[in-house]
Amino acid sequence: MTTSRKEKNNVFLSSTALCALLALALAGGEANAQAKPKPKPAPKARAAAVPANPGFKAADAGYKAYERKEYAEAVQHAEEAVRLAPSQRPYWVLLVNSLVASGRLTDAEQALQRGVQAAGEDAVFAEARATLRRSQAQAAGSEMYRALQNNDIPKAIAQARAATEYAPEHPAYRLALVHALLRGQQYPEAERVASETIALLPDSAVPLALRAYARQRQNRWPDARADYDRALAQRGLTPAAQRELRLIAADASIFAGEPARALELLQPLPANDAAAAQRVALARSLARSPASGQAIAFAPPTIDCTSADAAQTCAVVAAAVPATPGYQAAAAGYRAMEAHDYATALAQARAAATAAPGNRDYQLLLMNAAIANQRYEEADVAASTALAMNANDAPLLAQRASIRRSAGNLAGAQQDAQQALAIGGLPAGAEAGLLADLGRTAEARAKLAAAQGSMTPVDLGYLASRVGDDKLASAAFAQADQAKALPVTALQDAGYAAVRARQDAQAVEYFKRAIDANEAMQLKMDPQMQFATRRTISELERKWGVLASVTYSRSGTAGPGFGVTSPGSIRTTQAGAEAYWRPWGFMNGRFVELFIRGFETLDSQRGGVTGGDSFEGAAGIRWKPLSTQNVVLSFSRLFGNATSDWLAQAAFSHDVGGDLRVDVPSWWTTRIAAEVGRYISPTHTYALGSVLVGRSYRMGDGRWVVLPHGVLAAEYDSTLNEKSAFGAGIGVSLRRWFREDKYHAPQSYVDLTMQYRAHIGGDDRIKGPYVNALISY
Repeated sequence: MTTSRKEKNNVFLSSTALCALLALALAGGEANAQAKPKPKPAPKARAAAVPANPGFKAADAGYKAYERKEYAEAVQHAEEAVRLAPSQRPYWVLLVNSLVASGRLTDAEQALQRGVQAAGEDAVFAEARATLRRSQAQAAGSEMYRALQNNDIPKAIAQARAATEYAPEHPAYRLALVHALLRGQQYPEAERVASETIALLPDSAVPLALRAYARQRQNRWPDARADYDRALAQRGLTPAAQRELRLIAADASIFAGEPARALELLQPLPANDAAAAQRVALARSLARSPASGQAIAFAPPTIDCTSADAAQTCAVVAAAVPATPGYQAAAAGYRAMEAHDYATALAQARAAATAAPGNRDYQLLLMNAAIANQRYEEADVAASTALAMNANDAPLLAQRASIRRSAGNLAGAQQDAQQALAIGGLPAGAEAGLLADLGRTAEARAKLAAAQGSMTPVDLGYLASRVGDDKLASAAFAQADQAKALPVTALQDAGYAAVRARQDAQAVEYFKRAIDANEAMQLKMDPQMQFATRRTISELERKWGVLASVTYSRSGTAGPGFGVTSPGSIRTTQAGAEAYWRPWGFMNGRFVELFIRGFETLDSQRGGVTGGDSFEGAAGIRWKPLSTQNVVLSFSRLFGNATSDWLAQAAFSHDVGGDLRVDVPSWWTTRIAAEVGRYISPTHTYALGSVLVGRSYRMGDGRWVVLPHGVLAAEYDSTLNEKSAFGAGIGVSLRRWFREDKYHAPQSYVDLTMQYRAHIGGDDRIKGPYVNALISY
């Protein structure tokens, strides 16, 4: 058996199967002669010559030629024997068998008729006639097979009828006739012959399955369904027979528009059964989009008669799944999605949706593949196309809301969320997410509380993150991780949930595992995403740091954060250093630092105080109160040779492109910084501000960065006559990043900045060269 098991076409039987089907009859030619007993001579016919029987010598020569398988010679001798002794029945049997072995079936039948006329009917001739009929049945079966191969259905039906007439006692030929009639769409006659075969084979499921197909094609689905149920209930079915019957009954249910029944029939089959998986996908598609299955008519089942000799019946085999428009592409798309090959999935989903634009399921596949590839506009189009087929699909509206939010279409996302909530029927978790997106936090948390018992820990973790319950989110992810149910794709999300819950050690573990998974090709992270993950680890694990700088300018400051150190318009070179400690860790970006610092003037224009006499120190505390904004509040005690004061400071900064990039060779960089400080006694207020815009270029080993830029700067000092100063200029910075490993992005850098600023307003103390060398460790 080679063709029917593989379901490649609707061919009835392979040549191997056909031989087995007809094994009860004589095989044509040489094989037939080997299969059947030799004709029996008359008693003592070969013991001694009998002169009164003139045909004996010819018959003896015929027997010997038959034994040598020289059938043409055997025919000649047998013809001579029956001519000389027409009353000898064994000679006629020798002639009939020799003609059958030669493949001359018509001549064999004529010879049998002549023998009956000459010698009279008896049991010997009856046996010879049965043998001849079996051979004629096999010959008709062979012709039927060739006709089916050539798609000559009328000839196949005629030959199948002939085979049944020659061997009416053999049910395999009746099953072959039913199959040929089904192929010829002669459903009433196929039902009649199948019913006759059921009477002959009351314990076989095969004729029941064939009759069910005939009845369904006559629009009698209830009768057909009853036949399928009866076939599946037959006792003694092998697992293989059960499988084929389930596939056939599922095909019929899909054609009848009953996908739920099809899925129920397929449920016992293993998940790795490819034929069952095809039908499951088709049934699910029909369940979601009833119109997609209206034209799905399966071909008739085929039959396999390789065991017909032993079982006295054939096996039934399901036909191949019909090639509906877009089906192959969609199946490939689903497989690619499961394999996380999202580029292939998107290409196949596009092909499926193009081939069958009215198939809603293919539009949903396209939507999901586009989301996986972060092509949100295309996903929006696919979701909208699917919604046009069912506008009241609340889950799909919720999905499109998420898509539009990712694409930046916040107004559209809110509209979809409101519409989905208005339709209702969503799970409590989905409603909680939509309410959170709409800013209705209290309602979202209430829904979340109601949804907890019905969600997996991973889903609960994501939903809790959306509604802002970071502790619950982190606990849910941890629960999933403990149960070995946290997918690698959720490691980073679990890490950020732990960061927000101020569980830094747990977050670092998640992030390190994500890096390991990326290295093992279990998780796809682009280079910059991996770098950002390493940067986060570095920030979470930072407990202390040191800053040191040397600054040359006319502005009287030792650098941002150090305060005003001398009157303006005096060129000075100042050095400063600071050490800080974070006693409570990162705290989701709201850390507290204790610091101590000091600076002195190395050189001063006009003979100002320098060296140890100019030293000023400070010890204090600063706090970053916001997670998402770099606002820092500081309060310190100043001490030194000529200083004893308190200083309160507030600072804000915003960087775009200030960190190292590893995915591109150059990028735009913007730095905005502002600082205001107030000395308590005597009262003294100052302010500093700058905007820097330039383009950063990676150099050398990728850890050198040069930044040509333009700068705007402003200063305010309440103690000066001309309190404000404004300048603009150009400059260049050179930075070297260092101290990194597999899990940590560079944790330290050395930076040299040189600028020349022109005076554009207020006092002129801001103009001229500005040089700053800084190390952050």
